[in-house]
Amino acid sequence: MRESPVSGILFGYLSTAINYAFALAYVIILTRFIPLAQYGYYNAIIAMIGLIGLFFPTLGIDYAIAREGAMIHSNGLNITNHFAALLAISLTVSTLYAVAIVIATPLYIASKIPSQYTGIAYIYAIYVILSSINGAMSSYLWMTGRLTTQGLGYMIGNMAFRSLEIALLLLMRSVYAIVIGMAFGQAVTATYFLARIRHLPNPARGVGLIRRGFRNYINLGIQNWLLGYLGSVGGYAITYITYSFIGAESVALYNLAMYMLGAVTAIGGSVSTVFGSRVARAIGSGADVRHLIRDYAIASIVVSGILASGSVLVAPLLPILGIVHGSYVDAIPYGALLFGTAVLGSINSVYTTYYWVSGRGWLALEVSSTGIAISVALLIALLAPFRWLGLYAVIVSSYVGSLVTTVIYLTLDRYNVLELAVSTAVYLMLPLASAVAYLLINGSWPIYQLGLFAVVILVTYIMRPIPRSVIDQLPGFIKPVLSPFTS
Repeated sequence: MRESPVSGILFGYLSTAINYAFALAYVIILTRFIPLAQYGYYNAIIAMIGLIGLFFPTLGIDYAIAREGAMIHSNGLNITNHFAALLAISLTVSTLYAVAIVIATPLYIASKIPSQYTGIAYIYAIYVILSSINGAMSSYLWMTGRLTTQGLGYMIGNMAFRSLEIALLLLMRSVYAIVIGMAFGQAVTATYFLARIRHLPNPARGVGLIRRGFRNYINLGIQNWLLGYLGSVGGYAITYITYSFIGAESVALYNLAMYMLGAVTAIGGSVSTVFGSRVARAIGSGADVRHLIRDYAIASIVVSGILASGSVLVAPLLPILGIVHGSYVDAIPYGALLFGTAVLGSINSVYTTYYWVSGRGWLALEVSSTGIAISVALLIALLAPFRWLGLYAVIVSSYVGSLVTTVIYLTLDRYNVLELAVSTAVYLMLPLASAVAYLLINGSWPIYQLGLFAVVILVTYIMRPIPRSVIDQLPGFIKPVLSPFTS
């Protein structure tokens, strides 16, 4: 049964909106009732668990099998063996990962994480197995075109996760509420998926498929897997380095700042998803994709820049409105400074998607790995001799790594380089200037930030840089907001 792609997109947007609504309540309760150090230890152990997970990869085989399954299903053929293969891979890898999480307990304690937090790892192990099963069922829904069911399942799971998480934070006043909520949300999602799919094949049925096509699956999937793998490595490494050099409280502040940044970067993923579909069709038809790259890159830069500037303007309202409390308020200046990285991340995401879809995933991998390696190396180089820099070292390394990636991509694209470079510079400098003023100039907020935000809107209105081709791909409720800035 194939469902409407439009309804799938709408449910995806609805899921994001609901998640943000719950996240607001989560931040209010978290910052009021959870001590900063406790939240820091939680994020440190999660980062260590994430690093352990890097030793249990699927190597992209699951992605390749899902892609093949979708092609076969489109021709009316049975894909039960593909579904079984996905379950076999998911259960095998996740079980090994879950066992490793548990037996790594001495490693957490050796890293000076208090023993009362090691139970987080055991609950997370359950979350890992449930999540992997959901991943296989989600891939099956994707292969069969049931996008609405897929999106609705994750939306229901997120609502269950956030509801229980918030309730337990109020009752327990412990970070255990977060990981218990995560596991519960996955269990609810699994229940919904099972109710809709109504069957799970024997994973053993897929083993033969994996054996026969192993080499082809590796060749097709490993590039995509490595891109995600390196991004995870970079994120976990930065968190653990921060914990090792400047402590748990700094990790807590950094993760809250990144949580704030997520409200801005979410648009980049949406743009890249649509762009990937468009560019694949363009390449398949032999059309010139240079204008397509320009259109989506410009749109992504502009929207990210507007959101970044607006976020710098409203971020100081968080404690005033009672959303962020106590020592967590110290995360706001760091979050404001990080908002500008969303502009760089948006253009990098478009180029990474383009090179992957066009069959040059290794090039995207080289560029991305260069930026990540520079960011991690610079962070160590700054914190080793200058620990007093604290989270400012993390911010500097994040900008440098992202900027290096952007420069390399623009250098490779000689056709669009000038226009994209100018747009990136404009929409990067305005939110960054607003954040620096908030940090260094006493009493500058909100007049200075409001003025710069007005400049961003005015420049965008005059230039009208967002192409109509991009606007036409968006849900109807977003179009009126962006139409005044459309060429």
